[in-house]
Amino acid sequence: MKFLIAPGKYHDSSISSKMVGQAIYSGISRALPDAQIVTMPVTDSKYGMPALVAHTIGGRWVDLPFFDAFWQNKMGRYLLTNIDSQDTAIIDTEQIVGPELAISKSRNDLFHATSYGIGEFIVDAVTSGLKEIVINLGTSETFDGGLGALQALGAKIYDEGGDLIPEGENPLINGYEIDLDEVYRLLRKVKITVLLSYSYSHDNNQQRDYLSETQKDFLEDNLLYVTEKINQKYNLDIHPMPHSGSIKTLAGAFAMIRAHISRSSFEWVANVTGMDETIRSADVMITATDEVSAESMHDEILFHLSKIAGYSKMPTFVLCNNFIDDFEDYEQLFTGIFSTQMTRYGEKNNDEQLFFEHYESIANQLARTLDAFHNGNH
Repeated sequence: MKFLIAPGKYHDSSISSKMVGQAIYSGISRALPDAQIVTMPVTDSKYGMPALVAHTIGGRWVDLPFFDAFWQNKMGRYLLTNIDSQDTAIIDTEQIVGPELAISKSRNDLFHATSYGIGEFIVDAVTSGLKEIVINLGTSETFDGGLGALQALGAKIYDEGGDLIPEGENPLINGYEIDLDEVYRLLRKVKITVLLSYSYSHDNNQQRDYLSETQKDFLEDNLLYVTEKINQKYNLDIHPMPHSGSIKTLAGAFAMIRAHISRSSFEWVANVTGMDETIRSADVMITATDEVSAESMHDEILFHLSKIAGYSKMPTFVLCNNFIDDFEDYEQLFTGIFSTQMTRYGEKNNDEQLFFEHYESIANQLARTLDAFHNGNH
């Protein structure tokens, strides 16, 4: 029997998916010393999906300074790797505009946040001679419709009085007219692929503010207005969806520059790295998450793995910290759902050794049960 271990992400920053995988591996190997066990490459790096690609097929990191969503000078990095014999830049946007940056920021700070830094990464890759750029759009704390990123690429954005809106501001607040000619010239030989990543990861204990409904409505109304003017000027057909979230509104800016937009980041990774073949070669898949819920199923890895297993009719089991009662909508994705029977984490039970032992024990019991069932049918 060949086991595939593929844990998803954990909201608690003190818990690593790698440690979860090691615990499951230990439990299975103790129960079945001769079992084949394959562990999916999992990374808890802050560089997200590019780090997973680097772990799988290699590459080198390119460091560069940039402005984050709140116009603070930062150092970041993107991956330079080779895909289908083509040098490719892979950029994760959470380091530039992600939720961790919004901690302790005011509602006014959020209103003025800009996606300019995303454009800086693209410019660096393009001016380095790269023709293939992949952008992983994760959770964002900017609400500028991606216009800030376009500014960095050379877009000229004017207010109603005809004055140029300066860099470092949310250009959507006063945006009226947009000239994309310089952007098109810069990217005329460049292919940009945008991957939408809905993985939800933040520390629930962190206190932070959010935009008011009035602020959201104002920005969404202005995005609809500005986009319609761009459609008319450049013969485009882009229609922002109000209340669709910051990820989709960011993607709209890339649609303006004719980028290819894909729904799932991990599905793309699994395809280009050959992980899909590894997944399909297994007899049993064991994954893990905090809890089986609507929130956890936004984890791209968890959703994609369960989908592939379903197509292949592969038994799939998920281990979770806490057993919950409202998983009916998701139970069809898994053959079995097992709780480690751990309570919500607090100072007394947030212990790595205890956590490891619980997951190891459940994995051991599951492996022994599957082995008994397998032998009983032969």
